[in-house]
Amino acid sequence: MALGACDKPTNENIDKWLNTEKGQGKLEDAFKNEGLDPDLSAHAAANLVKKGLDPQVRTGLDQMSPGRRTEMVGKLAPRLWELARIEGDMQLANPIQVRAKDALVIVRKYADDKTKLVIDGYLTDWYCVPSYEGRANAGSTPGANVIRLIGPVAGKKLVHVVDATVSLNRTAEKKTRIGEELLLALAVSNDPDAVKYLLGLAKEKSDDKTLSTRAMSALYKAYVDSQGLFDLVPATSLVPNIDAITAIAKDENSTPDAADDAVRLLRVIGPPACVAPLVSMVGYPHTNPKFKYVAADSALKCGGLLAVKDVVKALPDGPYDQAELVGGVVVDITVMSPRNQVLSTFRDLLTQPGRIPKWVAVEGLAAMKSTEDIPRLNAVNSGEKLLGYWGDQSEVPAKDRKPEPTLGQRAKELAGKLGQASK
Repeated sequence: MALGACDKPTNENIDKWLNTEKGQGKLEDAFKNEGLDPDLSAHAAANLVKKGLDPQVRTGLDQMSPGRRTEMVGKLAPRLWELARIEGDMQLANPIQVRAKDALVIVRKYADDKTKLVIDGYLTDWYCVPSYEGRANAGSTPGANVIRLIGPVAGKKLVHVVDATVSLNRTAEKKTRIGEELLLALAVSNDPDAVKYLLGLAKEKSDDKTLSTRAMSALYKAYVDSQGLFDLVPATSLVPNIDAITAIAKDENSTPDAADDAVRLLRVIGPPACVAPLVSMVGYPHTNPKFKYVAADSALKCGGLLAVKDVVKALPDGPYDQAELVGGVVVDITVMSPRNQVLSTFRDLLTQPGRIPKWVAVEGLAAMKSTEDIPRLNAVNSGEKLLGYWGDQSEVPAKDRKPEPTLGQRAKELAGKLGQASK
């Protein structure tokens, strides 16, 4: 009878099995036993996590019947939190606390809505503290991925964490650097206020000369290219911040990288909201000569075929490297569809006033190998020079510089190549 009592799953025995030779098997049996009180099974699961056997918990949950699993996870979450809880916002986690936190992330997907909210509260308390940067990379699930799961609630709390540091930095002699992980956490939280705060950091004059670029880079990673680390955040939180994003793109004090990131953020908002601000940037007199290409590329990808005419007409008059014009504008148009409408758009540009629309048109018709447009190309008789055609030749001796062709010469050259290729 005494031996039987030792084998019976009770809270007391489940704790004893942590340190016995056959304890692991007994804990696993108690965890998987669907006829057992779910709280006892949850206790066994928590002790498996404590022993570093969380893979067994994951496997057991996958194999458990859905109803039992949901019920048991509701009992397990508070027990995991007792293991994961860290006393002191500046303290970092020990191995057991990290494993329990990871286990909370794992069981979250099996939880009902009520328990999910509870788990999100636990994870928010675990991450959204001044020591976030040190906790973010602890365990198997990066902090950004967890904040992405929790969403705006975490973002709002993290704004207060960052703002406390920013406020101290304004008067402190020794400044505290706001880390990349913390900036990224704000960005992935899908909270419009967190996005607004990051954009404010990007505009703020700071002793940290990298802060503007890093804040915009965090938003770029969250909304444009996560490099496969997490699912991109929906652009809904960018929409209320269009004006602020546009202002950063146009601001001469923005770093080139920050301005480029702002343009790409506008692009992912999608049409029609993204079109007008992006087109307005194409001709903006930015100090970065490549900016017009970034703006044009984004406007074309945002607005599609309907935006082509407005984008090309917005290109500022001036020198253009032929390879850059084709790579930065023309190619974007040629890959659009349907083909007949793209060709029709290029033909329309050929009739527009100005050198740049016609140049884009002749390059585009040739790139699409439209032999039926050979007569149109041959009919271009403009004597306007294609300034900058060969790129920067300032360091090339005058006698060795290539003469820039006229628009008519380039159109006829392309018509000839199309004719030769068709034979």
